[in-house]
Amino acid sequence: MAKKRINILIFSSIWSFIIGILTALYLNLINYIIDFIWGYFNHHNNFSLRPAYPFLICIPFGIIIGFLVKKLGSYPLTIEEVLHDVRKNGKLNYHSWWKSFTLGLLSLGAGGSIGPEASTTVLTSGMINWLGDKIRLMTAHYKSWVHFWQVRVDKDELLDSPKFSELFNSKKYKKWFIDFNILIGLVGTIFIFKLFPEEGAFGIHERPIHWSWTILWYSLIPVIGGMFFAYFFLYLEKIFTKVESWALPALLKATLWGIVLSFLTLVTDYALFSGEFHIVPFSKTALSYSPLFLLLIALIKTISTHAGFAMGWRGGKIFPAIFASVAVGAAIAQFIPIQPAITVSLTVAASITIILEKPLLTAVLLIFLLPISLAPLIFITAYVVMFIHQFILKRTSLNSLIH
Repeated sequence: MAKKRINILIFSSIWSFIIGILTALYLNLINYIIDFIWGYFNHHNNFSLRPAYPFLICIPFGIIIGFLVKKLGSYPLTIEEVLHDVRKNGKLNYHSWWKSFTLGLLSLGAGGSIGPEASTTVLTSGMINWLGDKIRLMTAHYKSWVHFWQVRVDKDELLDSPKFSELFNSKKYKKWFIDFNILIGLVGTIFIFKLFPEEGAFGIHERPIHWSWTILWYSLIPVIGGMFFAYFFLYLEKIFTKVESWALPALLKATLWGIVLSFLTLVTDYALFSGEFHIVPFSKTALSYSPLFLLLIALIKTISTHAGFAMGWRGGKIFPAIFASVAVGAAIAQFIPIQPAITVSLTVAASITIILEKPLLTAVLLIFLLPISLAPLIFITAYVVMFIHQFILKRTSLNSLIH
């Protein structure tokens, strides 16, 4: 028994490392595909075909996405849908991973205003569930190392295997086993990111902050502005979910969105992509735009995200929400006498806290996007805003408008 436990630990460690590697490779693959398709467009502002280029990309991709949605269904699953499946069934059906992989890559490569977190969550969660099933089979049936490396999972044998939670003598050992393998997976992910570094928004951003007592008096304005934008973002999300039920062919909807997205780029290129790689450079130049144009960017980004999702260009919404919040914060920053970096950070913290409804996750995410010296302010803002948000939901009918 002890020997089998050691073998299982070795097996799970190796595959956790591989899962971490594959997750990082998928994220890098997304960036390579986007750069391959859009690299010249993003780095050359004066080439002759630039206004027409989105039409040449988005419309054909829209046709392909619509065709595949018609054949395969609505993929990739969102993080919320993944969590719902896990709560309902105790696990995620990983046999359809290739559908999320294919449609996720297509929508992101086509320039959709969505993030990679949805398809990445599906793929990583699927691999983790597969590993859990393999461990169940190893415990109950496998006697040879030859079986340990078979990717295929026998469904009939799985039905006769104990549940994953029944494999451990105590909750403490189960927690240690899971945490250990998560750590090994993170090592695999970091290994690939170090081996093939990608310039992105995440990192420790240093910026001198000028603290003063005026921040206390004026900080309420960006916080309120961020909260209003978050409610607007969630309201539009609810409105556009009705578009998904429109009695239109999936091919027509996805193609139509490719056309609309192409026209939106004539107003601003920020209608494209998740905004993940544009957040930091945009924050450095945003104050050169008028407040009205910044609010227009936020509006277009929000519509581009929700409408595209509803029309079949599915993906994550966190990074587009952050980008749009930065635009709103930059607009507010032009009207109050405190450092713009503080105004933008307060706006984004307030907005994303309400959208995610997870203050700790919001704060941890934002300290890798915003100036690190503002970390205490971000944490405080996230929890204060969450308290106010919950109070408002209890005392008003707002909940019916945004959920």
